[in-house]
Amino acid sequence: MERVRNITKPKPNPQQQLRDWQRNLRQECRNIERQIRDIQREEKSVQKAIKEPAGWLVDLGQLAGLL
Repeated sequence: MERVRNITKPKPNPQQQLRDWQRNLRQECRNIERQIRDIQREEKSVQKAIKEPAGWLVDLGQLAGLL
């Protein structure tokens, strides 16, 4: 039955195939770039969360110096 379907199904036009492949490649590139941006955004928030307590230590050191 599969053979009958393959015989009756027209072969895709090479130009249309190329367009489909290019469209899929562009879509995947956008998805990858979106994931990269999400990772970079998360990395910045983690760096900010790490630096914030470090600033507290400086403040505590200055406060201890006043005592």
